[in-house]
Amino acid sequence: MPQPLRRTLNVAGSFMLLGTLVSFFGFHAIMGERGFLVKDTLDRNILMAREELALLQKQNDFLEKRIALLRAGNIDSDLLAERARAELGLYGAQDVIISIDLNNLKF
Repeated sequence: MPQPLRRTLNVAGSFMLLGTLVSFFGFHAIMGERGFLVKDTLDRNILMAREELALLQKQNDFLEKRIALLRAGNIDSDLLAERARAELGLYGAQDVIISIDLNNLKF
């Protein structure tokens, strides 16, 4: 193979390889899993996760306060009576029972 033709093919091959690499990384920088077009979706997911974390922290604080009222030496009589009736099923004829599912509460 003549030397000028070999040099031309080497240069053309190098440009093709470089063009392929630039195209590959450019495509993934824009359309990839963490590309520019996906950034809005990722930001939205992060915001939703932070809101859920704040809700769970408020729910945790609420439950910790209720637990603190039941600890030895600091027992709230109303809360103790409520829990005893709920566990034992001892309700009077005049009692009104309101059930609240803590999983559905919005704090």
